[in-house]
Parts: sequence; structure tokens; C-alpha cells
Amino acid sequence: MVIPTRLVGQEGLNQGAPSTVYTLRFSTGFARGSGLAQPHSGVQVCLVGEDGSAVLRRLEPVFDPVAMEREVAAICAQADAGAGVDRKSMLRASTRSRVTGSGAKPRFQQGGVDEVSFLAAELGPLASLLLAPEEGVWGVDEVTLSSSRTGHTDRFVCKESLGSRGAAFLSPVPAGAVVYGSGEEAVVLTREQAALLHELGMIDYMSLKDRLLAATTALVIAGTCLAYSVGDWEAAAPFLAGGCGGLLYQFSLQAGVDLVPSPHEMVLPPGPLGLARRLAGSSSFRIGALASLALLGAWVAQSTGAVQDLEAHKFGEARQVLTGVLGFMMYKLALVSVTVLPPMTHSVAEVQRRA
Repeated sequence: MVIPTRLVGQEGLNQGAPSTVYTLRFSTGFARGSGLAQPHSGVQVCLVGEDGSAVLRRLEPVFDPVAMEREVAAICAQADAGAGVDRKSMLRASTRSRVTGSGAKPRFQQGGVDEVSFLAAELGPLASLLLAPEEGVWGVDEVTLSSSRTGHTDRFVCKESLGSRGAAFLSPVPAGAVVYGSGEEAVVLTREQAALLHELGMIDYMSLKDRLLAATTALVIAGTCLAYSVGDWEAAAPFLAGGCGGLLYQFSLQAGVDLVPSPHEMVLPPGPLGLARRLAGSSSFRIGALASLALLGAWVAQSTGAVQDLEAHKFGEARQVLTGVLGFMMYKLALVSVTVLPPMTHSVAEVQRRA
């Protein structure tokens, strides 16, 4: 990060500094509440060059075609010959926007893309971008910035909510790179590093699923043996039935997560195996499977004599029901026990070393 040390304002242009038209394109996030919370709050933008020179600009929260036409006329009048400004096109576009537009409208709203242009001194290659709303919060995904003088375009990725915790100090993302994380903590990776990180992440995810299923199975077996040792099969059967239900429920939850849409489309195997994966990920299947397992447990209890009078005892005593629920909750205990252990995951730093 380069800290701004010298502010270049209008006096720099008056003293003959090379001018350019900076065009910023803001992409506001699609998440709820991403739009600029305060309708009358502007956005402060500071462009920082590699030598520490900076340009500070306030962006209005409302797009006004009439005001924009005046600004374009001022830009065309003040820009020097080398600024690369197409005056006729800019004036024509601003006039058309005023005549055919629907009037003033707010900027920086949820899911919106806003473009702002202004005349400033050419800073050369940019080192960083400082961005913050004046009041409230604003969730911005990314900003692209181009200079009319050099034709160069920089991309800044934020992907976080600004305002409540201050401003974002962003660095330009190289062309073809992938940003991992958000805000000032974002890490820039090459496409090869991003692909490796995704592959290792999927390996970590599959390992986590296997550890959860293994931990649940071990807890169910241990709990069943303990219940049998302190009682008999009448005490162990409800725990085993509940534990099997919890294991099945956990597997169906994992299958449901696997079916969540993602940028990388998941291809399920064709035939019966793919159909089974789709059914296991369905919430209706989970409810039906648990109900069937409960009825099966009641039938087993009746047929083995665990419940002598089904009507009188209402499908078993309360003790057996609680034992079955305890067995079912073993999948929750397995989840807690696995997550409290040190995570066995690959870090971004490791990927950067390996790539």
C-alpha cells in the first residue's frame, strides 16, 4: 500500500499539469442492505499514485442529467489536447441523457452499476484506491477505473460493507488474477493458484464429511454398547435406532449441501447412483426417512417384546423415547467434537508456496 503524501487539486491543472478524465465504474453488491443507506450521503474517493500524489473527489449520491451535462461541458473546456477526450461524443451523450432520460435517480443502490467521470491531474500508474461513504454503510463489490490519457484500466475488488468500520484501502488487481477474500485482507492469486486452492478446498471438504460420518458412527456404537452394558437390549435398541436415524439424517444433509448451486456446476453420476444422491439431498426425503425409521423402531420394539402393550404405553415408555432422541443427537455431538479440533485445511499461504 502507498500512503498519499501530496494532494493534487485544481491548482495542479491551473499550473499546467497533464490532465485526464478518470472514469470510475462502481458495482454495488446484490446482498440485502448493500445499497447506500443514507440517501443524501456522498462517496469519498481518493486515487493514489505510485509516487504518493493523490486526487480526492466527492461523488454525488444522485445522478442528475442536467448537472452531468454541465460537468461534461466543463471537462471539455478544461481538458488539454493530450487528455484523450472525445469532446463531441461526450457532449452528444450528455445531451441525449438529459433529453431522453427519466430525470434524477439515486446512485449506489443494491445491484446497481454506476459510472462517474471527472477531470483531474494525471497521476500515472495507480498504487491504491481509498473509498468510503460519508454516512451510513455501502456494500460495494468492485470498482474499475480508466484514464482517458493513458487508456489504462485498473480493477479494484472490495466485496465488503463500507462505512461502519471505516474506509477501504484497495490495491489494483492484475489482469487475469483472482481475488481471494475481501477488503484490505484480500489476497491476489493467479488463476493456477486459484484452481489449486479450489481443488485442495474440495479435498478438505470431503475429508470433513468423512470425519463427521466416522465420528457419528463411533459415538452411536459406543453409546449402544454402554446402554446394553447398563441395561439390556431393551435399553440399547432405542439408542441404536435413534443413532441410525441421526447418521442417515447427517448423510442427507451432506448430500443437500453438495447439491447447492455454485459457480462450478456439480455433475452427478448418471443412473441410479445420481438419482439416489438427488433423493438424499431432498428435505422431503429426510422427513419421510425419519418418519419411516420411527415407525420401524416402534414395530421392532413391539415384535421383540420391548413394549408389551402398545396401546397402553403409547408406543413405548418415555424413557425409551428419550433414549432414542439421545441416540439421534449423536450426530450433533459429532459435529461439535470435529469442529473444536484444529482444522485440517490448506491455507492460502501454503497454496502460494506450492504454486
